[in-house]
Amino acid sequence: MIDLDQILNYAGEKDASDTHISPGRPVYFRISGRITSVGEPIAKREIDELLMHILSPKQQAKLEEIRDVDFVHTSNKKFRFRCNAYHTRDGVALAFRMIPAVIPGFETTGLPNFVLEHAKKLNKGLILVTGATGHGKSTSLASMIKARADHKAEHFILLEDPIEFIINSDTSIVHQRNLERDVYSFERGLKAALREDPDVLMVGEMRDLETISSALTAAETGHVVFSTLHTNSAAETIHRIIDVFPAERQVQIRSQLASTLSMVICQRLLESTDGGRVLVYEILMSNYAVANHIRQNSVFQIPNAMQTDDSGKMVMFDQSLAHQTIQGNITYQVAQNNAASVEQLDYILQTSGYDIPS
Repeated sequence: MIDLDQILNYAGEKDASDTHISPGRPVYFRISGRITSVGEPIAKREIDELLMHILSPKQQAKLEEIRDVDFVHTSNKKFRFRCNAYHTRDGVALAFRMIPAVIPGFETTGLPNFVLEHAKKLNKGLILVTGATGHGKSTSLASMIKARADHKAEHFILLEDPIEFIINSDTSIVHQRNLERDVYSFERGLKAALREDPDVLMVGEMRDLETISSALTAAETGHVVFSTLHTNSAAETIHRIIDVFPAERQVQIRSQLASTLSMVICQRLLESTDGGRVLVYEILMSNYAVANHIRQNSVFQIPNAMQTDDSGKMVMFDQSLAHQTIQGNITYQVAQNNAASVEQLDYILQTSGYDIPS
């Protein structure tokens, strides 16, 4: 049978963010953003045998019924992984995402300190961390929640699928609920939480109309709500939330979102010049202008509001890309490939005295 502990311990020792086991292929590891293979191809029957050992009967039934299943696995050296088993043309494949044993301090995330200060002091409202899978959303979210939990005594209810970082605090009460095991759905967990005396709520992902609606209601009724979405910019995030709802409800949702949205952090991890990865980000702090654009259905104006803001707490992706380029952390080519506007990127670089390669 496959020695899963050996594979996952290797992943932990090499600091691989992801490990992939697929029928007829060697094991693949993603290290510093790059995929590399190790060993000989693994037979389908070996994976089938492995699944019998690492999945509970309920998880095996779910895998057969809906064709994929999420779970958490710990290796014998105590490396923890968020896992997904899923059917493919060749058989069942597995993806393992490394969960750091210790929640990284906020200072290691690469986000500016004013983000943490806002997250710690907010009394009510919605904070969203967005970006593609594998770009550090869970880490940023966990570091902010941990810092807030240690900052003052509060009651936290965290709804997760599955639980990744274990958050302990000597100052606050932190209750983590695993979807399906501890709570039927995100929507159900949010509604129940309103009867459980929380100060802070976290929902792993605002993935459907019911969950989004419940999250907005929770934020509107005086709670701090953290969540994530798979969106790539602040404006896209707002559009995504509104567009989930039917047309006849969108006026109401725009009003709710305008009054509850507090901060959006969009982040990407890009290849750095030293072979690792570096964070670039876009940060939206809601203000009167942003809230008005949401209410008036003119979300397309939000990037302009961000660019003209003089608070120092609005950051566009191209500004973050330019900063990392000037610091020598990423190449101009990487910045150019990820820019929202190459012209805007070049303008920022040139006004900073950076010599753009010809």
